[in-house]
Amino acid sequence: MKKSYLWAIMIISITIILTVFVWSSGTDKAAKVPAVYGYGLFQPEAVDYPSRPGHVYLITVDRLALQDLAGHPDLFNEITGQAALGLMSVGVEGGLTADNTYTSIGAGAPVNASDTGAHGLNNHELLQGIPAGEIFRQRTGLIAQADAVLQLDIARIKKINEANRYSAVPGLLGTLLQEQRVAVSVLGSADSNGKTARPVVALAMNKDGIVNSGDVSDNLLVYDPSFPGGMRTDYDKLLPLLLERHRHPGLTVVELGDLERLEVQGKFLEESVLQIKRREALAGVANLLTQLLGQMEREKDLLLLVSPTPRGEYLPDTNYVTPVLAAGCSITPGLLTSPTTKRPGIVRNTDLAPTILAYYQLNAPAQMYGRPLQVISTDQSLARLTSLYGQLELIYQSRSPVLHNYVLVLLILVLLSLAAIFLPHNKVLVQLLKPMLLAIMAVPVSLLMVTLLPHDSLVVLVLEIVTLTIGITAAISLRMVRHTNVWEPFIIISLFTSLCILIDLFCGAPLQKQSLLGYDPIAGARFYGIGNEYMGVLLGSTIIGITALITRFTTCSRKAILAGTGLYFIITLYAIAAPEYGTNVGGSLAGAFALLVTFLLLARVKFNFQTILKTVGSVGILLLLLIIYDLQRPLESQSHIGRTANLILQSGPVEMLNIIHRKLSMNIKLIKYTIWSRVFLASLASLVILFYRPIGVIQRIFSHYTDMYIGFIGVTTASIMALIFNDSGVVAAATAMIFGAPPLLYLVIRSLHSEIPAQK
Repeated sequence: MKKSYLWAIMIISITIILTVFVWSSGTDKAAKVPAVYGYGLFQPEAVDYPSRPGHVYLITVDRLALQDLAGHPDLFNEITGQAALGLMSVGVEGGLTADNTYTSIGAGAPVNASDTGAHGLNNHELLQGIPAGEIFRQRTGLIAQADAVLQLDIARIKKINEANRYSAVPGLLGTLLQEQRVAVSVLGSADSNGKTARPVVALAMNKDGIVNSGDVSDNLLVYDPSFPGGMRTDYDKLLPLLLERHRHPGLTVVELGDLERLEVQGKFLEESVLQIKRREALAGVANLLTQLLGQMEREKDLLLLVSPTPRGEYLPDTNYVTPVLAAGCSITPGLLTSPTTKRPGIVRNTDLAPTILAYYQLNAPAQMYGRPLQVISTDQSLARLTSLYGQLELIYQSRSPVLHNYVLVLLILVLLSLAAIFLPHNKVLVQLLKPMLLAIMAVPVSLLMVTLLPHDSLVVLVLEIVTLTIGITAAISLRMVRHTNVWEPFIIISLFTSLCILIDLFCGAPLQKQSLLGYDPIAGARFYGIGNEYMGVLLGSTIIGITALITRFTTCSRKAILAGTGLYFIITLYAIAAPEYGTNVGGSLAGAFALLVTFLLLARVKFNFQTILKTVGSVGILLLLLIIYDLQRPLESQSHIGRTANLILQSGPVEMLNIIHRKLSMNIKLIKYTIWSRVFLASLASLVILFYRPIGVIQRIFSHYTDMYIGFIGVTTASIMALIFNDSGVVAAATAMIFGAPPLLYLVIRSLHSEIPAQK
């Protein structure tokens, strides 16, 4: 392409980016929440719980959305102004149903309790004419006290979770509190139209399915002919029961079910009626919270408001992550966070049980995956969370269409490249493919850098990504006009990508946390460190970039080159493996294998059984050192590897088998369903084809450029090791191959058109 055209593309790209930046910056004045601690906010602080505990009120309101709080300032401003607020990512086993979400909170880990919420009953209630206490004794052999509340399906819940991949213990919170003689009670339900819905029982129960006191019957409901379904919460009865409990230490779990009742009835309601009744239900919630805050001992008591189950059909927003509020215990207004997420404004549903245990000066066991909540003091908490939610929502909704189309383009380019190789006389196709293959390699860093730009819609976001990718490709092509060395495109794009990811990681990964190729707080698989997508990109770009650089400067001192290479590889591995940066365990193992194999081959070490054994041993020692180092750190600072090691130490070898099973199950599932498996398989297939056809081309390139050949071996090793060691390994394997197949296709195309020198 002519130099003038490339300059024009560069200028247009820069103009578009500047225009979007200026336009969006002028329209968006909302308070923001940074993706990492600091950056204008105070550091998080642990809540100072009283030495003599008071009472904990855990108020659950399913189908409460953040927009409910922000959209009704007359109801909630006074409440939110004296509390710390956050958004709760919800993780369960099975579907996102109330039965699973409530039970998971009580276990402090993802649990499956599907279709059990209907069987939470007071001891004296009848089920098919038989007292619940009698049915409970028939099923468990246990006799509960007269005023107990029972989960009749406790045996079934245990059986469902026998093979739980998280080693979760349903009812663990209630059990630990009971062992410390902390009184636990449960009040309220979401019963509707004669159907019992009492998932709250599984939150408060102990491991035997018993809550020692409470009332989840229709005693706390009132007939209201104007309310959809005819029944709603009886606040006149509920509030006195709550207020009398503050005189005694303990935990009271309350389910306010009116919003859930409206969700059930929503398909039958006019929109205007639905909105009126939602406001009535919200007014009831707000009134209860206001009175409770006024009566509780603010220095001693703790109030937690949570919405356990995300999403819904008849809500004011998508409700992907739900609001959580904490007040009392001298909690200052601000944002909630936790060591689980290490992200301002975001917590995990598994953090609630450890928080309640911490209130009673109890440590969470290894079977609980969360950590106690922390508070970041700041103003405009609700406005900041509203802005954060909009950002999370945009990323979540944009991820699938953008990445699907990227993968589709990548696969098409692989096929077209193979066509160009086997039909080498089509010069137009060849000229089109060369910049497009570079552009495909530039997309991961564009997806990272685009987070620095403002965007409030999918259209603007896609425009920015495309513009950045075209701009980067044009800049590289412009460089190639003046410097025709074939290796420079790989050096520039690969090392630029690698350096950007490393810098981002050492800054706490603020860009990756907001990238479409990063991890997602809504899904909640990972919250900090390097995700599998960018881990694959980092390994692939580092190996190809370094080996291309060595090939470019082959006349330099080999010892100096190897020393520099070793240092850069160590820095890369440290960024992936260091607990303070959020160890990616599978990535650490894959990186150690791939980088070590690449380095040894560059050092001209011959591989035999002994070399392989030493390599495996070195990786094993690295893993052991990481575990020992992370175990020495404070519990709240430990990364995934330390917590996993703790769980294995407490639960024994069976937990290691659970981890292996979890990784295998996830990989099998992803290979079947994820788009990235197509990328991985297509990349491998193209590599295999190129080694055999056209005859002699690959062999000629690699015989002259041995270090580049080693680079492709390293990327393939990284890809395969990532597949083996990660629970979503096919994703990392595919993203690593972005720097495997396209560069090789690019080299073969140029070789067929005599653009690669025949010798060094």
